[in-house]
Formats: sequence, C-alpha cells, structure tokens
Amino acid sequence: MSREIIYSGIEWLGSVPKNWKLERLQWHLEEVKESNDPVKTTQVLSLTNKLGVIPYEEKGEQGNKSKENLSEYKLAYPDTIVANSMNILIGSVGLSRYFGCVSPVYYVYKGRGSTNIEFFNFLFQTQEFQKELRRYANGILEIRLRVSSNNILKRYVPIPTMEEQVKIVELLKDKIAKIDELIANQEKQISLLDDYKIQLISKEVYKKSVKNRVDTAIEGIRSIPSNWDIIPIKQLFDLGKGLPITKDNLVDSGAKVISYGQIHAKYNKSIFINDDVFRFVPEGYLDSNPECLVGKHDFIFADTSEDLKGVGDFIHIDKEDLIFAGYHSITLKNKGKFNPFYLSYQFMTDDWRCFFRCRVGGVKLFSLTKKLLNQGFVVLPPIEVQNQIVDILNRNCESIDRLIKIKQEKIEKLQEYKKSLIYEYVTGKKEV
Repeated sequence: MSREIIYSGIEWLGSVPKNWKLERLQWHLEEVKESNDPVKTTQVLSLTNKLGVIPYEEKGEQGNKSKENLSEYKLAYPDTIVANSMNILIGSVGLSRYFGCVSPVYYVYKGRGSTNIEFFNFLFQTQEFQKELRRYANGILEIRLRVSSNNILKRYVPIPTMEEQVKIVELLKDKIAKIDELIANQEKQISLLDDYKIQLISKEVYKKSVKNRVDTAIEGIRSIPSNWDIIPIKQLFDLGKGLPITKDNLVDSGAKVISYGQIHAKYNKSIFINDDVFRFVPEGYLDSNPECLVGKHDFIFADTSEDLKGVGDFIHIDKEDLIFAGYHSITLKNKGKFNPFYLSYQFMTDDWRCFFRCRVGGVKLFSLTKKLLNQGFVVLPPIEVQNQIVDILNRNCESIDRLIKIKQEKIEKLQEYKKSLIYEYVTGKKEV
C-alpha cells in the first residue's frame, strides 16, 4: 500500500509523505565555531567538489593554497558538515570524516542529539535546497554571493523517522557508488582521448615522421626537419601583462576579460575560444588600461598554475572583439608572419611546454613569468607547411573532440540522474 503524500507548503520541497515532519535545520544541526587558536591541530582539511572533505595534502597541487598561520582556521570534527559560505549555493558542501582545521570562511555543522548527519549532508547536496538558500544570499556579484549561517539554519526541511533516514542513506550510498563508477569510467576514456589527441598533435606539429632532421638544443624538442626554423618568442610577439585587478573588480556586465582562472578552467586543448571563458570589468578600463587589450590572433597565458601540468595553459583569441587580459596573465601580441593556429597547436604540446616546466619556480604554485616566456622559442616550418599541418589537425582533432563531447554529455546525464535521485529520496518522493 502506497503512503499518503501531501503538499508541504514549501515551494522547493513540493509534496512530502504525510508522516514526515517539517522542521528547521537548527533543531537538528548547530554550528561549530571553535577556533584553532591556540593551535590544536596542524591537519588542514580541504573541501573538494568530487571527494568532499579530505586532508589538504591528498588533493594534490590544485585549489587555493592553505594559510601558513593555522591559528586563523576553525576546527572541524569527524561527522560534521563543512560548507563554503560563498559557494554553498553551487554545492560546495561535504561531510568530514577527519579532525582538522578549515578555512575561516567555511561553516561547520554538527548534529544535535542522535541526528543522522549523513541524511542532512544529502539534503545539502540537492540543487533545489541550494536554490532556496539563494533567496537569502547577499552580495553584488553572482560569483560572490554569500548566505549567512543563521539563514541556512532557519530553513525548514523534511524529516522522516530515524529508521527511514538510515535506510535512505544506505540506499543512496549504494546507488551513488555505482553511478560514480560509471562517471569515473567515462572520465578515464576522456583522459585517454585527450592524451591521444596531444600525441597526435605533437607528431604532426613537429613532423616526427620526416627522416631528414637536425637536433635542437631546446628541452622537449629534440629534433626538427632540417629546413625548419627556430625563432625566439620575442621576435614574433610583444609581451605584456594583464589588468592589475582582483576578483573583486569583476562586475556582471561591461568589458570582456579573461583571467588566469578562466584560462585554466576553460582550457580544453582547443584552438578556438569559447564564449563562456569571459568575465566582465567596468568599461572605464578601456580608457585607463588600453595596453591590456588583446586583438585577433593574440594569446593570453596564465602566469600562475597550481600544478606543473598547467604551466603553459593559454587562450588563443580567434575573433575580433574588445577583450582584456585579466589578473595573473601575460599577453603575447602577434607581430610575426605565421599561421597562428599552427602555433596554437604547438603551444599545446608537452614538447614545447617542457622548456618552461624545467624552469618555473614554485612548490604549490608555479609562476610562468614574462621574462621566462621571453626566453622561449617556437619552431616554424615554411608557411605552406604550417597551413597543411593546421588543415590535417583540424580534421583529426574534430573527430576526437566529437567523441569527447559525447562522453562529457554522458557524464552530465549521470550527474543529473544522481542529483535527482538524492532529491527524490531525501524529500520522500521515492520510497525506500
């Protein structure tokens, strides 16, 4: 016999089982505001999108750098929910299994009494609840919205019996594990396709099948066809810096800007720019910082990377538009006679990047300076050969990109399915 369902009176919840309660989060969770001053732990915890809360050293060389002064952190305990106050609206929340310290901008919640903390963690994962929290967020920019802990805890949520909470948690953990395995398989295939694409590009860009070759003195590029040239970067480009701004200078609309974060996030081994790489700054910068504008067939390189692999990430400007290079970026303004798409392909190769990866300084952050870029070289075949290589790679890469896109779409569908499952079970729309 099916259970009785009634309308909850709460828009994001919709209908819920009649025997479930609607109660404020603060009746089940309380915020932990314990400072790490004096220092009680040196174990820094990091909140990640995929793995939840993990020790900082386990996430590798990516994400924000941890503070050196650990007394500025707050404590998190096993079985507490950790949420980023500025990113909780997009799902930056997870369950901690560790005792450690977290950024002071994070909220930490522990259960009251016999609360099933995993059930409430799943509630936080639902897009519908995140959208509800958005109504109570403050901030000028969409990317800087923040919701107070008080407003989070005042929200009404559905509460099944403890027995049903346990069943829901166990069922979701089992189903999500299977979905995540399917996602990991697709991600592995994408990674293999990406690697194959770079190998194909490298083989064609340097014509490695040509037998009549000469050695080079450049790390990574061992040899090139004998009639090709090695040209210093400074002969082909004028190098400059991006706008001296921070994230706080971004606005919702205005002049287009590309900063290092977008370069790394949107860098997809493509020679074509995507519109979603743009952010905006006030149009006043057009008058005050015209030297930071880039034109068609210029390049913008990220000058900072959080892993060695990201050293050399760039954007090729392939359209006529008013575009700024933003913070932590280097501009390469085209002044040479070459096919810019050929150089785009060359810049993607590990062969070319090796020169810079061997020289960048850093441990957790790697800095590709303007001075270092100026010391680099590019390989240039005759222009007709450049054009031929670009035509070949355009055709071959297009077919690989199609396969990658199909797999990315599968991942998106699996992610959406996972989110819908969580929502339907934690709100009682599916019965265990």
